[in-house]
Amino acid sequence: MKGAGGKTARLINVERLGREPMNFDIQVTEAECEAIVTSLDILALSGVKASGSLVRQGKNGQVVVTGRLRATAVQACVVSLDPVEQAIDEEFTVFYTFDPEDLEIEDLDKVVGLEEPDPPELIVGGRIDLLAMVSEQVALALEPYPRRAGLPEPVEEEDLDMDQVKKEQGTHQPFANLKDLMSKK
Repeated sequence: MKGAGGKTARLINVERLGREPMNFDIQVTEAECEAIVTSLDILALSGVKASGSLVRQGKNGQVVVTGRLRATAVQACVVSLDPVEQAIDEEFTVFYTFDPEDLEIEDLDKVVGLEEPDPPELIVGGRIDLLAMVSEQVALALEPYPRRAGLPEPVEEEDLDMDQVKKEQGTHQPFANLKDLMSKK
């Protein structure tokens, strides 16, 4: 762990990474979990473990990080604000590059599909911050709308006729009688 401006980091040097994979196994400390909790604005995070490997690809020299993340996160229920616990067990793949030109998108109208890999992250100073990568993977694995068990399911709204809605709500229509007023002149 390295303190840098109030942030925590776990840097790994990848400048001399060859074709053989470099394995990693991270157990995130309580202090690091608290930093992630604060940055993600969740209630709690514990038991964060990440393991995997880094390997340099042949043609473009990019570094590919593959692994598995396990953790337990607690978020607030979107309905009742009660704590909702979520077990995270996800596999991930993240691409890194030394070349800033790899980050540029050539076609601005390009649509990225779910099956396509994400664009690579830039390697700064020859190092990858594994804790930042773990934090990002936790954020991606979190349930976007956590709900406490036992709550009634949300009722789906029907397609409503707007004229009917206006009649039911008694919507004020300030120009409704304008036509009648104009014809009286």
